[in-house]
Amino acid sequence: MRRGFTLVEMMMVMVVMALIATLATGAAMKSIRQAKEQRINTTRATLEMALMNYRAYEGNWPTLDGTSDTTNVVFKTPEKIAKVFEPLINSTTRVYLDPAALLTKVDGKVLSLREAMGDKKGASFPLGYPNPDKGSEFKYYKVTINLVYDTVKVER
Repeated sequence: MRRGFTLVEMMMVMVVMALIATLATGAAMKSIRQAKEQRINTTRATLEMALMNYRAYEGNWPTLDGTSDTTNVVFKTPEKIAKVFEPLINSTTRVYLDPAALLTKVDGKVLSLREAMGDKKGASFPLGYPNPDKGSEFKYYKVTINLVYDTVKVER
């Protein structure tokens, strides 16, 4: 009676293990991408809610003086986005946003807003998210304030 395994048996076991590892890796990558998407959507909803709370307590939208007669005011550029959220982050009377949970990009590095503010006191930073499809790409949220219906929408 022989002992051990033949080369063919060993190769078959390795092929089966490689197949299982490939399937597991694909499922794990899908879960990671879905988690990133969920975080982006949750942050987007949080930003909308913070802007609505600001409007309710302060009586106006941030960066608007209330005299605009246009229907929609859209903020797309990082500089304008930073100005929209600056009063919410720097408010001394109320906490609208937690800087630790928000992301920005400074000098090519993605940082939490709290980390970025620690380096540069008083500066304003645009809020964004790493693109879940291309991790190296950083995108910024788009803010639309509808003055007719007095609503706000934060989009990716």
